[in-house]
Amino acid sequence: MTLALAFLGVVGVAFGVFLPAGLSWGGAFLLLGALFHALAEGPFAGPAQVALVLGGLLALRGKTLWDRPRLRPLGRYLAFLALLLALFALRSLPHPGGDLPLLLTLFHAGAFLVAYLALSVGVGAGAMCALQDLRLRLAPERAVAAAPLWSLRRLERGYLRVGYVAATLGLASGMAWAFGYFGSPLSPDPKEVSVVLGWLLLTLYFLLDERLRGLLRAGLLLGAYALFLFALLGAPFLGSRHPSGLGF
Repeated sequence: MTLALAFLGVVGVAFGVFLPAGLSWGGAFLLLGALFHALAEGPFAGPAQVALVLGGLLALRGKTLWDRPRLRPLGRYLAFLALLLALFALRSLPHPGGDLPLLLTLFHAGAFLVAYLALSVGVGAGAMCALQDLRLRLAPERAVAAAPLWSLRRLERGYLRVGYVAATLGLASGMAWAFGYFGSPLSPDPKEVSVVLGWLLLTLYFLLDERLRGLLRAGLLLGAYALFLFALLGAPFLGSRHPSGLGF
């Protein structure tokens, strides 16, 4: 059932890249697939389930942004991201659950789930805002047809702050558990290194917030998010010291 729902979700989101109504159906199918997977395997039982939840929520959020013409590029970005996550989930199913304690799984993985969801929207809005600001400095006459910077900035700040706090909680809980389990909070592990580097780039972004402009601002945000995505989608296939199938 999970595999069938994931497939329907991929089809819906794929159509939603061009026909926004498909995002609603695709997102709903992906979330239903995640629910069936959680009932069968347990909550957060592998990166496929996390990808289903993220893909479903991002598809639904992309649909709401698509309905606002001046923010349509951000909605399209979320649609492509949801499609990528849905394809990853389809490729990864079925996936075995992990051996982490249930409370740690719910807190640690739940924190990162919130972080990925919030950062997906915040990074997209932030990169779009930085490029929009650069474009308007070069050609102010485009301001009439451009997405309002204040709307993008509000989305960026709100979602990035939530994502940063959630990522910090997820990282701290994971390092505390690793210290008790392995005797060291950090190791040359692909998941750990990519998450720590992504968190450091986000920290740098917040420290230099008012000084960053244009391509440097967008590049810093996208670089941080790319590291988080690598931890979720790429690092699990490179081997890890974690006794879990989770992507973080």
